[in-house]
Amino acid sequence: MDGELWHGTWEGEDSDLRRIDPRTGEVLESLEMPPGVYVSGLESGGGDQFFCGGGSSGKVRAVRRPKRGSATGSGT
Repeated sequence: MDGELWHGTWEGEDSDLRRIDPRTGEVLESLEMPPGVYVSGLESGGGDQFFCGGGSSGKVRAVRRPKRGSATGSGT
C-alpha cells in the first residue's frame, strides 16, 4: 500500500504483521496479534485493511492497517 511492503508472520505462539524495508529487510513497523490469533498470508485491496489467513482456524481475518508510525517497530 502506497509502495509499502507488509509481511505476515506466525512463529510458534506469536504472530504479527510487519512492514519491511524491501532493500534491507529491516522491520520498520510491527503489529502484534492478540494471544491465540495467528495470521498466515496477507492480502490488501489497496485500502485501509489487510486480509489475512487465520492460521489453522480456517478463518480469514480483516485487520485495520495502522496509520503511519502508530505501530511498534525497530525502525527509526
